[in-house]
Amino acid sequence: MIQLPDRNSDEGVESRVLLAECPGPANPNYTIELASEAMQLMDAVLWNRMKNPGPFLAAHAKSLADVVRARGQFRGFEKYPDYNAGIINNIQNALDIANNPKDARSAAYIAFVNKAVEIEKSANYKDPSPGKLASWRAANSGTPGKGFLFYKTVFGNDFYYQ
Repeated sequence: MIQLPDRNSDEGVESRVLLAECPGPANPNYTIELASEAMQLMDAVLWNRMKNPGPFLAAHAKSLADVVRARGQFRGFEKYPDYNAGIINNIQNALDIANNPKDARSAAYIAFVNKAVEIEKSANYKDPSPGKLASWRAANSGTPGKGFLFYKTVFGNDFYYQ
């Protein structure tokens, strides 16, 4: 049975953010390779923000949850470990499908959920940007603010560095 880490741990918050923010197997363009690349870039953003939380309204962050809870940064996670019911339902749906061997989609969802868990458990992925990855937004949403430079679009998300 696939389960996520304790939601009160850094691993728990990261796995939930990755699953919430990365398109899953229901997306018609889904491949595990695209999901993996997007999650790795998200991992770099989260840990870069943890290393320097001040510019992201989390100056006194002591945990990844503090970074994720910062006002206006991660929609639906502002009150983490309590978070948006729609996000909770989407994540639970992914887990339910992954854990149902009778569901034809199970293998794809197992790979998707396991990829999020693998990324949150491993050492931080190397930041491939020319600076420090600092943000992502839905593709074509525009820059998150002054000083953010576009890095690349991966699976429906634009990534920015500073």
